[in-house]
Amino acid sequence: MSMIIGNLIKDVAESKGLSQESFGKQINRTKQGVASIYKRSTIDILLLQLICKVLDYDFFAHLYEFEPLKTFKQREVQEWEQKIDSLNHTVCLKDELLNQRQELVETQRKLIAELEGKVKFL
Repeated sequence: MSMIIGNLIKDVAESKGLSQESFGKQINRTKQGVASIYKRSTIDILLLQLICKVLDYDFFAHLYEFEPLKTFKQREVQEWEQKIDSLNHTVCLKDELLNQRQELVETQRKLIAELEGKVKFL
């Protein structure tokens, strides 16, 4: 990671008003352990998951700024956009079909009303 993950964790924890001691209690670390985390350029994934949960912040999202994850994420987004476009197209087609059916029903109702009028006249 080109970023210093510890600095980012420190910034988020401080923005939430957490001291090193209170943050440490939540992640089962001492004040010194938290200070050590704040200096890190790398971090264990399980610890980062816990920190994400405690701080209610997705630190993993920052990984998508760097290759190869950036490309993977872009591909995933493109695939979802294609699926969404396909679903939107399907919805439009079904809306058109529904409108045609509604027009047909309305025409049939008018025809029935006209025929009922003629039957009464006879």
